[in-house]
Amino acid sequence: MSFTDTKVTGKQVPRGELLDVSLISSIRLGTTVATNALLERKGARCALITTKGFKDLLHIGDQSRPDLFALNIVKPGVLFERVVEAEERVSMPAFLVDPTGYDAQDLVDGKKYVRGETKEVFEIIEPLNQEKLTTDLKKLKEDGIDSVAIVFIHGYNFQEHEKLAGSIAKKLGFNNISLSHEILPVIKTVPRGQSTVVDAYLTPIVKEYINGFLSGFKPGFEEHTRIEFMQSDGGLSSWRNFSGLRSLLSGPAGGVVGEAKTFFI
Repeated sequence: MSFTDTKVTGKQVPRGELLDVSLISSIRLGTTVATNALLERKGARCALITTKGFKDLLHIGDQSRPDLFALNIVKPGVLFERVVEAEERVSMPAFLVDPTGYDAQDLVDGKKYVRGETKEVFEIIEPLNQEKLTTDLKKLKEDGIDSVAIVFIHGYNFQEHEKLAGSIAKKLGFNNISLSHEILPVIKTVPRGQSTVVDAYLTPIVKEYINGFLSGFKPGFEEHTRIEFMQSDGGLSSWRNFSGLRSLLSGPAGGVVGEAKTFFI
């Protein structure tokens, strides 16, 4: 079978032949591959890496009650298969400005007391135990889990421990590593953790889809053709940066944007 691209060259392109897209400046598309994978629970096997003592945090969730007076509460299940508790603990001093004249900034020594991304002071109560984390991550890898979501308490601001854990996972060859401070850098751990787990659960599926899509083009297409995917928020993302969380509502968002564009023409 073949098809004719009459708008560009009129050339017959046999099925299986790589497409020459050198005459196409940009390709934009949306996809429901992540939406379907989440609804059908067919995402990648993934694990949650979090601060010791908080392994049940995403199981517990928050106090949201869609039906306030329901007697039979059914909580949604989690997407991760395993949890690894990392031995690390960071906190903030009990004060930022003390009435006696002390300022938390005066505590900064670059070791025990450090500044976060917002220049607020954090106390490293327990440094990341890299040796134990490496051992635990190796077990995950051996069990076939190839995607991890790293979510540490205060990781949104003091990011060094998450980055260090991510580098360990990268050295061990994990296919996907989702860091909470990159995915959703907000103070509340539950929504930050849920978003990061969704990203770890769906990104391998999305990447597989993208690789399959791009495999139909002749090599070097990126030199002349810009390929972008619709994000959940209606914006566009380069195929290189398109991830699970960004793609969650890609297809529906594309439909809304397309309808709005058509309606106002």
